Amino acid sequence: MITIRVVIADDDDDVRDALVEVVGADPRLVVVGTARSGDEAVAVCAATRPDVVLLDVRMPGGGPEAARRLTGPRPAPAVLAISAQTGSASVVAMLRAGAVGYLTKGRLTDLTDLVTRVAEGHVVLAVPGAADALRQLLSDVRDQDRTDVP
Repeated sequence: MITIRVVIADDDDDVRDALVEVVGADPRLVVVGTARSGDEAVAVCAATRPDVVLLDVRMPGGGPEAARRLTGPRPAPAVLAISAQTGSASVVAMLRAGAVGYLTKGRLTDLTDLVTRVAEGHVVLAVPGAADALRQLLSDVRDQDRTDVP
């Protein structure tokens, strides 16, 4: 069995501890590091080379800024955003920054399956604003295509 290496980045100690407990209980996954800020997440990921990063959208230096830094040119982990914010603007911002998934905090029942799916190359959008976010992204792509035509 392949073990999926995970870093958990959240500035809330209780949330981070709960995520570590849930992820660590799944034999397919191993938590290789934790972080309390975007800068710390980037440093921990550089040191541990995880497959997946659970990244809090609203922590200091987190969100799109950290996602862009984590999904840079080196072998990059899959960034799975986690947030209490479920609006399409937040989802779109994270997807544009390189995240391949977005989950609502507090939805831990299927968390490990979703982490595994992201590690396998799937996109996971498990938030109420997902459909609106996808429509917005597609609209942006169509608009960009129109401006690229001479």
